[in-house]
Amino acid sequence: MHLHSHFILQSRIHKLKSFGRDNVFVKRDDELSSGITGSKYRKFASLLPYISQNNFDEILIIGSAQSNNVAGLLQLLNENNVKASLMLLESNEADKRGNLLWMHLLYDMAAAIWVKREDWKNVNELAKNYASNEYQLHGKNVFVVEEGCAVPQALPGAITLADDILQYEAMEETIFNNIFIDSGSGTAAIGLLYGLALAGSAYRSVYITLIAGTEAEFTQQYKKLIKAAAGIYNLPEKYFGGNIYFSRSLLAPSFGSITTQVLEEVKNIALSEGILAEPVYTAKHFYTARKIIQQNNLQGNSLIINSGGSLGLAGFQEKLNKVVK
Repeated sequence: MHLHSHFILQSRIHKLKSFGRDNVFVKRDDELSSGITGSKYRKFASLLPYISQNNFDEILIIGSAQSNNVAGLLQLLNENNVKASLMLLESNEADKRGNLLWMHLLYDMAAAIWVKREDWKNVNELAKNYASNEYQLHGKNVFVVEEGCAVPQALPGAITLADDILQYEAMEETIFNNIFIDSGSGTAAIGLLYGLALAGSAYRSVYITLIAGTEAEFTQQYKKLIKAAAGIYNLPEKYFGGNIYFSRSLLAPSFGSITTQVLEEVKNIALSEGILAEPVYTAKHFYTARKIIQQNNLQGNSLIINSGGSLGLAGFQEKLNKVVK
């Protein structure tokens, strides 16, 4: 479905040992790519063909100085000789670390457009104005990739997560009654819900850990992306019919907040499960899923999507040093 033929979009599933029960599993989307976090890799699988087919003169990527999306997409644009521009949230970081360091390797950061924090709420409008001006002044066709790759052209790739889960269930003759996924921009979670709906597999419960944004914002984005994707790819506007439960992270809920408890969770997951969980999304998501499963005594099989990647630990070594003995 409009996917790059060279992208491998299957990740393994295995049991988790530290949840005190034998019916909790993890889907290792963190293993899809060494340099691009799992959920982003799926989204790029359909975004990249769209970009190639339309011969854009420039791709304007919106994000923060530590954006997984920006660092991941820059790799693919450089690989395919596509010109990129960056519109980034103004940063006070003195040191180049984590994704900001990767951006400096991948892009001439002197050309980046920095947006003040107080103006960030209007960043999409600023990006549209930039694209319009480039067309009017220079005849350049600029495609804007919104923060977190929240564009309908990423949805066919995001849908593959649902397809991958359903293939595993058919092969193993099992069912995941409860699926847990985290949400930043929401595109990966929307793709999962939409994919399950398209497959007629909306009879289960999906738990969404809101790392960023609100339930209302997620719902609005859900309707917007599905409607747009339906128009572009001739897909039905079908909505998930199962139970959806939203929860803020139950651990350091403020976006980007990395407390000692979050770092301890990173350590605990590594020791008990052998998973290097990045602290911004994945460690908080695992903690929240564990609490919900245990406190609600959820029945049936539960599947936790690990949509991060160990590269997201870059930049946190100094903080992690404090919890490692």
